[in-house]
Amino acid sequence: MIFASKKDNFRWIISGMVFILYAGISILIYVTQNDITVLYGLGTVWILLTIFIAWILPATTRYTFLEDHLLCQSMGFKRRIYYHTFSKIEASNGLYAGWKMNTAWKCLVVHYNKYDELLISPENEALFIEVFEEKKAQFAN
Repeated sequence: MIFASKKDNFRWIISGMVFILYAGISILIYVTQNDITVLYGLGTVWILLTIFIAWILPATTRYTFLEDHLLCQSMGFKRRIYYHTFSKIEASNGLYAGWKMNTAWKCLVVHYNKYDELLISPENEALFIEVFEEKKAQFAN
């Protein structure tokens, strides 16, 4: 079973924050050097980052329940979590430091092994949690 990644306005907020940062840098450079060409370079970088954050990253992020493991993919990165190592799944609360394969602000934390965690954001969280619990029960030792 394949779950697409959830998409919310968080990606547009990130793009807006980068725009504000680049606009401030551009104004600072223009005022100090009186050179407008820097706007073209920073503008191009901002557009490319926005395309990456808003369209490419969410389109390539997915979570697949396979025979014996959960496969989490984002771009070229993959993380395999074997069902027998599942510990629990819970909603994230606040800032998180660790592996992230999410594209939304509200997401889930998958706990596996003894201390490993992965932040994910499946589109249909309720169904994902249901399948997660089924697989956890099926492969429990």
